[in-house]
Amino acid sequence: MIGLCRNLIAFALLFICPALADEPAPRVTCVTVPGTALQVKLATQVGQSYDARTVARDLRYLWSLGRFEDIHVETAAQNDGVADGVAVVFRATVSPHLLLHEIRIEPGTYGLEIKLPEATPMDPLRAHQIAMDAQRQLQQEGYPNARVHYELAPAARGEVDLKLTVDIGHAIRVKEVRFEGDSTFRRNLQALRIRRLLPGVPYIWSGWRLLPSYSPEAVDHDVAHLHSLYVARGFCDAEVHLSARPGAVDIRGTTARVSIVAHPGPRYPIDPGLCSTLLAERREAQRRGILDFSARLDAAHPDDAPRIDLGRPYRVGRIEFTGNYHYRDAAIRGNLLIEEGAIFDGQLLRQSIARLNRAMLFDTIDTKQVVVEPDEKNGFARVTVHLTERKRGSWRLSGPVGPMSLAGPLEASLNARLPPWGRGLLELSTYTAAVGIFAFGRPLLPILNAPKRFTPILALGRPFTPGEGWKSGFTFAPQLGWRYTAIAYGTTQLQQRLLPLVSGERGIAPELTVTVGRPDGDTVMSCEPPKPRLDPLRFAGSMALHFLGTLASI
Repeated sequence: MIGLCRNLIAFALLFICPALADEPAPRVTCVTVPGTALQVKLATQVGQSYDARTVARDLRYLWSLGRFEDIHVETAAQNDGVADGVAVVFRATVSPHLLLHEIRIEPGTYGLEIKLPEATPMDPLRAHQIAMDAQRQLQQEGYPNARVHYELAPAARGEVDLKLTVDIGHAIRVKEVRFEGDSTFRRNLQALRIRRLLPGVPYIWSGWRLLPSYSPEAVDHDVAHLHSLYVARGFCDAEVHLSARPGAVDIRGTTARVSIVAHPGPRYPIDPGLCSTLLAERREAQRRGILDFSARLDAAHPDDAPRIDLGRPYRVGRIEFTGNYHYRDAAIRGNLLIEEGAIFDGQLLRQSIARLNRAMLFDTIDTKQVVVEPDEKNGFARVTVHLTERKRGSWRLSGPVGPMSLAGPLEASLNARLPPWGRGLLELSTYTAAVGIFAFGRPLLPILNAPKRFTPILALGRPFTPGEGWKSGFTFAPQLGWRYTAIAYGTTQLQQRLLPLVSGERGIAPELTVTVGRPDGDTVMSCEPPKPRLDPLRFAGSMALHFLGTLASI
């Protein structure tokens, strides 16, 4: 305690004494940063008066660079024979230059999405930030007590593995959502929706329900979503919020009950087809290359047409990719529906990203990995897509669902992507080699299987990619014969070409946010793209096509 007091007094004197002393502050005679060769720009300069505030600002600047794991300041009195001075030394320890090899999550059963490419610079501070991001993901998924610990372990070639250890704690599930006031949109809950998988039996069994995860973010999302639904149906003054009474969120053990208050208020005569009209106008604007589309509606004058503001049209500028270490740009560009110099259609860009995801070359690409930078001067918009390659190798153990005579063989296999070489059809990085073994029963479709009960398999295949089309989606497995090769190729082509048509553009078009003007202030409503026609049949068709694809897998 005494030592701490002395340090506090000494630190205070650094600020107070120069202001109180009659003599001027000592002159800085020397400034050095031993321990690093980095070029740093410090405010403390030789010849200036010593200022503790300036030294503290330089210390914060050095820490902000993120290149040091330890920094401390030393001062020493000097006398050059003319006047007294002070030498300032910033002693810094440079963080080791480490590159990421891979991220390992233990246990890896919680669906964490951490997208970092290989060779990403890594240090303890960056590792801590990644662990905190993973912890926030878990908390949003209903694990408020989750903790994620990190460890950097040496790997080959001077790289490091980032090991994340998950302590999940107790998950909290939403058991009930109560509505006070109006409950018209109870079935429109999203994040808090309780799904009943099997109906119950009165007085015997309550059924089987899938309870959603609780998190404050999930509650805020559904409250905002419900409010938007009221506004879209003309209830512009609707109030939707958590109950003001105690226990609006009642958490007991691992279950939570949420109470939501909904008061629609008066209804304004808003055209029920307004959202459909605005979504169609936005789509037409996108075809002309317009990126900025906003709409505003005056609730006091609902008969007036919404005011639509359009930005200027753009053409596609440079398209760049990052993180593709083993795939050529040409192999990636073949999956895109937009071309440099063409009119910038935002819908085609989203469809292009969906095609890239179908190619299964990279981790799932979402809007965060796609950066569009429009340049108003030349009218071109630059596109940068940040990619994270999937692991080069994988293993699989699969078996029949039910009797082997009905569901096929038991399979164990190891797969590895070939090294980058060649181009076009001979680009080896787009091929995978597999070695495994099939244990056959009496299959329902014997034409797909080898005649032997235990058959070792050595296969070379090129997974289907939309850009390559007919030149992909094939597998050569001599042990299974030519019939298997032909049927597997045909089923893969059939599945991959029909699946986008059957499922439709589900999830590709984003919501449209419309500003609604009211006397009490503006509010917003979200226009959701309509579901594809015959949606239940489309879902059933998609499931059938996915099952068809399993017949051709190795």
